[in-house]
Amino acid sequence: MLYSLTDLLSWPVQTGDQTGTLSDVLFDPATRHLTHLALHTRADKDGSALAAASRLEMPDPENRRLTVAISDEELARAPHWRGDAQELDALLTAMPPLVIGPFGATHAPLALGGFLGTRADGTETDPRAEAVIDRHQRFSRWRDRAVFTRDAEIGTLRDMLYDPEANRIDYLVVDDGKFFGGKKYALPFSALAHRAPGAKGGHLVLDLAEHDLVAAPSPEDLLEPARA
Repeated sequence: MLYSLTDLLSWPVQTGDQTGTLSDVLFDPATRHLTHLALHTRADKDGSALAAASRLEMPDPENRRLTVAISDEELARAPHWRGDAQELDALLTAMPPLVIGPFGATHAPLALGGFLGTRADGTETDPRAEAVIDRHQRFSRWRDRAVFTRDAEIGTLRDMLYDPEANRIDYLVVDDGKFFGGKKYALPFSALAHRAPGAKGGHLVLDLAEHDLVAAPSPEDLLEPARA
């Protein structure tokens, strides 16, 4: 079953003895896996804690609730940030080297704090650090980007559809923006060919043609539970 990331951001989240929300999710565009959760609880009045996405349990659609398997003590020790992009970049490049991956494997993608250099304007120069940041994109900064096919602008990214069993984002939800007879299309994330950089998020280009939209499913069809 697929879930709307926009919907999941509105669900209450149980963490240890606390209840909170997801303020954002981070994902790797290359693998389409969620990498981190930005958890906002009562203890974080002005910010969020970053937890590995591997701690997210299966969603509870009946009660519209999420559970993250993290204790209050672990949550208190987790990296915290207040929503600033540069602050998040610094956290990602300086976190401890051993990270639990989405399927329990350990790897060291974030141990790059010692490699960072800066330009005069304060931006990072080391390609290894930039690669780390690129692998941990914020869903909120992709939402509302313009989306193009090879031959036309087709609308705006409004959502992503997530498969929690595979820890994988399968579809991009594009709204054509038409006031009358407007439609939303679920287009495969694997069709992403290019994403333009930009401080506030650049446009996306899909390796599709405009006529491919005719056969694209609606997101509502994919979010419906499988029928017998």
